[in-house]
Amino acid sequence: MAVENRGPQLQAVCYLLLVFAVVSTLLRCYVRVFMIKSFGLDDSFMVFALITFILFVSSALSGVHYGTGRHYWDLTNDGISTALKWWYFCYIWYCLTMIATKLSVGYFLLRLMIRPVEKLIVYGVMLVTVLTGILFFFVTMLQCMPLSYFWNKDQSGHCINIEVIIVITYVYSSFSVICDFTFALLPIYIIWGLNMKKVNKVVLIPIMAMACIASAAVVIRFPYVKDFKDPDFLYSTTDIAIWSTTEQGLAITAGSLATLRPLLRSIKQFVGLSQSGPTELKDSDQAQQYNRSNRSRALQNSGRGFPPEGGDSLKMHPLTGEHAATFSVNDRSISWDELEEPHESRKTTESRVV
Repeated sequence: MAVENRGPQLQAVCYLLLVFAVVSTLLRCYVRVFMIKSFGLDDSFMVFALITFILFVSSALSGVHYGTGRHYWDLTNDGISTALKWWYFCYIWYCLTMIATKLSVGYFLLRLMIRPVEKLIVYGVMLVTVLTGILFFFVTMLQCMPLSYFWNKDQSGHCINIEVIIVITYVYSSFSVICDFTFALLPIYIIWGLNMKKVNKVVLIPIMAMACIASAAVVIRFPYVKDFKDPDFLYSTTDIAIWSTTEQGLAITAGSLATLRPLLRSIKQFVGLSQSGPTELKDSDQAQQYNRSNRSRALQNSGRGFPPEGGDSLKMHPLTGEHAATFSVNDRSISWDELEEPHESRKTTESRVV
């Protein structure tokens, strides 16, 4: 009789999501380094998340090689022990990946926030994410004493009740879903209030709503969490492994895709699908002159005078990819150059114009 093995399913998910995550993150880095020239803390966290996700996938694939996805009675004791060891490492890399991903999305949104209440909400969500992630990290990592007792029961030791792990997993997953939906709905609310073409809003809103995609995997995983207490652990928890891999891969992919609009705009211009307008000038001298004029007017209104000639540089909106975009803050135009200054040096208002 053929051995029942769900390992290949987990392998396929790992390979597919890893490709998505690597490609999207590399494109993100290209946009931030070469197009926008503004590689920030959010990008650093996403690169770190990709590294830990690669380590997670490596651990998961190693576990499949030794027995993850198969029944205990089809494995040797050494195979079971080694597969459980790799599962233990998956716990660690999963927690680090999700914490880094949420922080990356949070810092990305802070690039778009102006009002203190908006920034406060984002900081609050980030804090909850980090605290619940750290709690889940340490509970799962220290669930057995000594640590090796998790995969090697041929020694003296003990583990906490598996029901505690299940409850902690439910709590962490619930907060994760809430945080993801907050990260998705807040920028949608902000974008809808922007003074810009409705077609641009329609394009941007799905991009920002991508934060909800990873939550879909979390919701689907809920019914399988109880399988942690199944004696046939390596086979029964395959669904948990699959959806945890999906959650991480989609979170990295969606978080990176939200930053690629400047690249898409450039591709559309290259193939002739869009034409430059007054806020999207192809000629660099004209664009810089346009941008300098806006900024000079803003500086005059604020009483700070003109900037030195040639001291301006054309910047790209980190989300829309448009050049020389301006906000209306306290009845004066402010370019994206000024918006990249520390938040404390800028006054806020509800009126935004792009």
